[in-house]
Amino acid sequence: MALRTLIFDLDGVLFDTERLAADTWLEAGRALGYDLPEAVILGTVGLDQGQTRAYYHRAFAGQFPYEQVERRRTDLFRSHIRTRGVPVKPGVHQILGEARRLGLTVALATSSRAVYAHAMLWLAGIEGQFHALATRDMVQEAKPAPDLFRKAAAMVGSAPAECLAFEDSGHGIQAAVAAGMRVVMVPDLIEPTPELRARCAAVCPTLGEAARRLDDLQGKFRP
Repeated sequence: MALRTLIFDLDGVLFDTERLAADTWLEAGRALGYDLPEAVILGTVGLDQGQTRAYYHRAFAGQFPYEQVERRRTDLFRSHIRTRGVPVKPGVHQILGEARRLGLTVALATSSRAVYAHAMLWLAGIEGQFHALATRDMVQEAKPAPDLFRKAAAMVGSAPAECLAFEDSGHGIQAAVAAGMRVVMVPDLIEPTPELRARCAAVCPTLGEAARRLDDLQGKFRP
């Protein structure tokens, strides 16, 4: 099947927000007396809010005040975005331009909820370049389940085998592969281990590099 659709994760792929999220978790935790190990924070990359809550519950044997810390973290995160704007990743405009040049549809598949996804894309000035947004509120299971990627493909009328996904986390890569899609990893906080590389069509340091390789990547879809 030919390539018809590019499907992007949001945080860590389009926006440089995973490091901001990690830093605000650390700051919020310390304010309430918890020094969160980075390994614990990184373990939640790609998960939705419910999964993150359960993760912290397990990590601290039920003794972590998740709601209090999460509220403080959210306030810190929103304050940063209000004062400094949305940190768009290098190459975002380049790859969206390449998608237009090649006549490809563009969709989003994020474990975040719709209100956040729409707001961030709008603030970044790129919401109108997406043909569909698949968000956590639309599916039964978040990543690493394949639901979000399958939903995004269905919303633009593409088969999973006609889609190329862009992800930064192991959870996201697992979800895209389970949906029957090829995946490009664009590493952010998670290093591309040999196991992750083996599951990906390519590993690109930036979306700009992925844009430069898009013609070659498209060739992988031709019979």
